[in-house]
Amino acid sequence: MMNRSQFSTFALALSATLLLAACATTPGASSSEKKAVKRAEARWEAVLAKDYASAYAFYSPGYRSAVSPVDFEIAMRLRRVKYLTSEYSGHECDESACTVKFRVGYQVIDAVPGVRAFKGWDTIEERWVKTSGEWWFLPED
Repeated sequence: MMNRSQFSTFALALSATLLLAACATTPGASSSEKKAVKRAEARWEAVLAKDYASAYAFYSPGYRSAVSPVDFEIAMRLRRVKYLTSEYSGHECDESACTVKFRVGYQVIDAVPGVRAFKGWDTIEERWVKTSGEWWFLPED
């Protein structure tokens, strides 16, 4: 049988666990926000699979009007940074824009003399905008 102190500790630990679980599933996210996150995850799946045609389709109409699919694929293939993994880590949205966060594993080839490859992790924030009812990736460059 638990004494009062042990019960309080147990209740506090259980509450913290439930709170963290609730935050991880973001049940309060609207269907629009969920769609933005799903599209962001799908874009990363395409990038990791080197399916550049599919990845390109998630870019904003303005970006696609300025960069052809061929130029996009060439740029992606020539990058010194190779993406290895991506893991969704959160988002913040308003009605027409979302910032979607990912923890991304990458490898840089020939980053510095004497180092053939460098592997690392970073958290990145992507900007997604809603235009004509659809969410589109808006790259920084």
